[in-house]
Amino acid sequence: MNYFALIGDIIDSKKIDNRYQVQKTLEACLNELNIKFKDVLVSKLSITLGDEFQGLLTLDAPLFQVIDRINFAMQPYQVRFGLGLGEILTDINPEQSIGADGPAYWHARKAINYIHQKNDYGNTQIAVSFEDDTKVNIINTLIASSEAIKSNWRASQEIILQELLKLSIYDEHFDQQILGKQLELSTSALSKRLKSSNIKVYLRTRNCALNLLKNAGEELN
Repeated sequence: MNYFALIGDIIDSKKIDNRYQVQKTLEACLNELNIKFKDVLVSKLSITLGDEFQGLLTLDAPLFQVIDRINFAMQPYQVRFGLGLGEILTDINPEQSIGADGPAYWHARKAINYIHQKNDYGNTQIAVSFEDDTKVNIINTLIASSEAIKSNWRASQEIILQELLKLSIYDEHFDQQILGKQLELSTSALSKRLKSSNIKVYLRTRNCALNLLKNAGEELN
């Protein structure tokens, strides 16, 4: 059976003055996600080192929604993510993602190393890896495109995604009236902000990447 392995680490964590507090923030964030996404977590998101964490998820997991929630929780600090697709060869502890090993984690580590070498001038902090280089290149290109969109957001544009996440929405099709009410924006003001942020293209691109990942996982099973 194939799984998604997620490895993340806080970028330049050793340079952070209040490192202990940042680690506690990460711990609280992961605990919250473990509750919210318990149905798709095979092994809970767990801190493995002070600034690194990992988890094992099913092929139905909303990976990029999880990642974006972590990113917002950890602001202003950046997090690097490696996603691996493959099998697990050892026993799986559902309560803690420590000790399990196999191609899923090997690929996640490979993806982390890839980001170290190729991060598009610091704009791209997510990569995937699995046993199909052609599909990996396509998916990583889609991810990099969505990351490029996000890198240009102002705070007022970031708030759109934050509000959608609060509403548990991660799709380009959503009720703009509900969003406008939450943001206290008029219809025209919201339309302008949606257009300038390219949020719908961002969500479309990430969901396309996720669908390709899921299809790859199902084909490998």
